Amino acid sequence: MKMSETRKLSSYELVLDPKPAAHFGVGAVSKVGELAAAQGAKSALIITDPFLGSSPICAAVKESLEAAGISVSVFDGVTPNPTTACVDAGSDAGAAANCDILIALGGGSSMDTAKGVCLGAVNPERGIGLDYSTQFKNAGIPIIAIPTTAGTGSEVNAFGVITDENTHKRFYVGHSSALAKAAILDPQLTVGLPPKATAATGMDALVHATESYISARPNPYSDGIALQVVEMVSQNIVKACTDGSDIEARSQMLLASHIAGVGFSHTGLGLVHGIGHALGGQFNIPHGVALCLVLEEVLKFNLPHRLPRFARLAFALGVGKTEQSDAANADAAIARIAELVEQVGLKGKLADFGITSEHLASLANDAVEDAVTNNNPVAPTREQVIGILEKTL
Repeated sequence: MKMSETRKLSSYELVLDPKPAAHFGVGAVSKVGELAAAQGAKSALIITDPFLGSSPICAAVKESLEAAGISVSVFDGVTPNPTTACVDAGSDAGAAANCDILIALGGGSSMDTAKGVCLGAVNPERGIGLDYSTQFKNAGIPIIAIPTTAGTGSEVNAFGVITDENTHKRFYVGHSSALAKAAILDPQLTVGLPPKATAATGMDALVHATESYISARPNPYSDGIALQVVEMVSQNIVKACTDGSDIEARSQMLLASHIAGVGFSHTGLGLVHGIGHALGGQFNIPHGVALCLVLEEVLKFNLPHRLPRFARLAFALGVGKTEQSDAANADAAIARIAELVEQVGLKGKLADFGITSEHLASLANDAVEDAVTNNNPVAPTREQVIGILEKTL
């Protein structure tokens, strides 16, 4: 049921489900051994990508785990937009290592892969059999999540987005036991992230908050989080992209990413992510980049259905004026978001990635069928999504 702007709090039913304890602070990564030992772990498997697998960050994680008396193996086969093959390989590695805890180290791809691996390593299912609707015989291996990017917020939910290599469609892996037992938020780990990756992940956080706020099922708990995140990201993303060593900007972005994940877990996302998943699945476009390609046009599409909320977003974005009408402030909000996309270097067209008009129907089908699109403030038709895509070619 879609909530109106005037719905009273007394009419809400909310379940504010538990989230992993988040340990935030510069140097917090040193706690991983202690936290793993508290879970009774004896053998850890680090799930990460090839770059991080050979980095000082991974070395520091191994050192902390080994100091706590925990043996360590590394699976460094995580790919951007992880596929069923990636998750299956990690599941096989986890089973072979007989590990009793997973350390998800990296961006959203590592987090999502770990959610599949935690289930695949102790169950026979592989590929799309790891879909969240599967009734798994065994609960997943416990996870400790250590994000090294600021954007996905994937460390706070129990589901991951994986691409089926056969169909090139996204699906959701997950289970209640795939929720991390703890998250370590160390801003220092994000300092080396290149500007484009900083921009793409940071804009993902902004879209999480924006889509949560205009969702078909908003609530006061998530509203407060979303507005705070929009303010934090809009004030710090350009700083973080311009000067990666700005530890305060990095700290603001990392915490914003995390709490955005908490907020949207109670509202869902929307059509920006529905299209973004389709673009990632079919064309392997990095997630945050894909979102920015269609962000402005989707916001304009949703505007008539959430005008007062867009107007309030203007103030969180720093461009609202009390003397202006809601319509003027709403337009200013969308203009400011589009400006941020350009300022961080993510303005682009679908054609830049080889997409033509012939691909739009297939992309629209996948976007409309994606579960996140159910949370959009208005249900889009296939034809309407094609129209949005045509404007972004």
